[in-house]
Amino acid sequence: MLTGTYSYRIERFWYQINEVQLKINNLPSVFNGWKIVQFSDTHLGFHYGIEDLKSVIKIINNLNPDIIFFTGDLIQIGNSNPEVSIPLLQELKGHRGGKWAVIGNHDFYTKNQIINVLDSADFTVLLNNHDFIESNHQRLYIAGIDDVMYGNPSLKKSVEGLLEEDCVLLLAHEPDIADESSKFPISAQFSGHSHGGQIRIPLFGPVIRQDWAKNYVSGIYYVGERRMPLYVNRGIGTTKFPLRFYCRPEITVFHLTN
Repeated sequence: MLTGTYSYRIERFWYQINEVQLKINNLPSVFNGWKIVQFSDTHLGFHYGIEDLKSVIKIINNLNPDIIFFTGDLIQIGNSNPEVSIPLLQELKGHRGGKWAVIGNHDFYTKNQIINVLDSADFTVLLNNHDFIESNHQRLYIAGIDDVMYGNPSLKKSVEGLLEEDCVLLLAHEPDIADESSKFPISAQFSGHSHGGQIRIPLFGPVIRQDWAKNYVSGIYYVGERRMPLYVNRGIGTTKFPLRFYCRPEITVFHLTN
């Protein structure tokens, strides 16, 4: 009973801020020292509501990010009113590089509605395409793909027209696509979806293993011959069971360095 109470009432809301020094070899010099904050998998509607999200928004803004990444699953399947999150998401400030997002597998069933919500909250939503942040005549490209599980993702389209020397940061909800994305001219990938396993047993590991998040579950990895950095964020909310154990919800702060 005590473990269940702790997992449901305490750890689910005990947000961990992970600081990561992210080295990117071809990072343009002007972006050296910039700060990216990533959050993911809020799953609004599954034992988690707008009032719960308010503290996350406050934490992120207090981190003073230059860029904000949201890597999918704004809602839990069945949530028919994601629009209530717009005013809160509008409060997020990516001071120099804006706010960027992709959709997740739970978002897919109301895909257009979620895209409209994120657009209304001033996020740039990426679906097999890219855009860029420019500072002092140097560019940092942000690419994103459609949901891997249910959408029509195209890594090729997402980086079409870019050169090998361009610095490209990829948002992809499901992390295991990194085995493919590492073959493209992509400098680093940012993902969610796994929830870190959500319930982790010491000496055993994650209990819940999501499809497309079985190879890469939590934290930093270096993938493929090019050793592309991949970061898997444990997410904010939960799915299947409203519990977290030895797997706190995560907000990640990346300090970019070349």
